Amino acid sequence: MTTDTIDPPQRRRSRASLLIVLGLFAAPVMIAWSLFYIFPQWMPSGTSNYGDLVEPARPLPAFNLDTLSGDAVDQTYLRGKWNYVYLQEGDCDSVCVEQLYKVRQLRLAHGKDIDRIQRLMLWRADAVSPGPRAELQSHFPGQVIALVPENSAVVAAFSTDAANPLRAGRIYLVDPLGNLMMSYQPDAEPRGIIKDMHRLLKYSGLG
Repeated sequence: MTTDTIDPPQRRRSRASLLIVLGLFAAPVMIAWSLFYIFPQWMPSGTSNYGDLVEPARPLPAFNLDTLSGDAVDQTYLRGKWNYVYLQEGDCDSVCVEQLYKVRQLRLAHGKDIDRIQRLMLWRADAVSPGPRAELQSHFPGQVIALVPENSAVVAAFSTDAANPLRAGRIYLVDPLGNLMMSYQPDAEPRGIIKDMHRLLKYSGLG
C-alpha cells in the first residue's frame, strides 16, 4: 500500500502512534531532567546537583568521526545510554590521563548499572604521532577515542564558558537522547559526580 492510498484518518492514527512511541522513549529522561532543572525540591531533602547544569540541555549536532580502534562513530553512539565525555587537544598530558582514569573509575563505581554508562573522548590529535596514540588506547581499553578535526561543530557544542572545550579539562555528561546536560570542573570530586549520576539513573528508565 502506498502513501497515496492511505486515507487521512488512518494517516492521523499512524502519526499519533509514532508520537506515543517517541513519548514513551523520551519520558524517563524528561522526568530526570525535571528533577534537576525544574523541580529540585522533589529531590530528597539536603541534595543538590554537584555539576554545572547546561540550561537548557543542548542537543549535540550530527557527527561522523574515525576512532583510534579503526571504527567510525556518529551521533547515534550517544543514544540509549548515559555518556561521560572528555575532550582534549594535542598530547594527552598528566591532566588528560587523570581525567580519563577518573571517568573509567566513575563508570566502574556504578556496579550493576555499569552497562547504562559509556565513555567517549573527543581528541584533536593532528600533531600527535601514531606511537602515543596507540599507547593511550592501550592504557584505556574500552575507552572510545574519536578524532575530531579543527573547527569541529560537535566540539563547539560543548562550550559552556569562555574556555575552549578541548583545553577546559572538564568532564561532560550527555543524556541518552544525545543532549549535553551537565559539565564538571577538572578538579571535581568523584563522589559528587557519582551522586549526580546515581540520581539520574534512579529516575530515568533509559540507558
